[in-house]
Amino acid sequence: MEPFPEDVRKFLESHIASVEQLEILRVLGEAPDREWSDEEIRGQVQVSEESVKAHLQSLQERGLLRSRRAEARIYCQYGAQSAKLAEQVRRLLELYRQRPVTMIRMVYERPSMSLREFSDAFRLRKKE
Repeated sequence: MEPFPEDVRKFLESHIASVEQLEILRVLGEAPDREWSDEEIRGQVQVSEESVKAHLQSLQERGLLRSRRAEARIYCQYGAQSAKLAEQVRRLLELYRQRPVTMIRMVYERPSMSLREFSDAFRLRKKE
């Protein structure tokens, strides 16, 4: 089996923090015209109420979905903020459909985003 394309691997590493986020993006991406409530997403992905809200916020901050609040609910819809992001998500989800076990393993085997962000704070950068 051929290796994962490097650009998809980098996108996964920089935009997806957990398998739950990957699954939420899959659910939203498969029905891009549909607006989902946080409760409906929770039913599809099987995560706690607090987790789904945190994941939705994180995905929105990364420009992968749109959301709005109404009363105590969050309503969200797939919506990449740029054509480049949309293409990256399309390729990610296509590979996820083809090789789900490999992609899930990639998510679990890499360092967590918070650990990577912490270590990046200490990385020396070239002067511009």
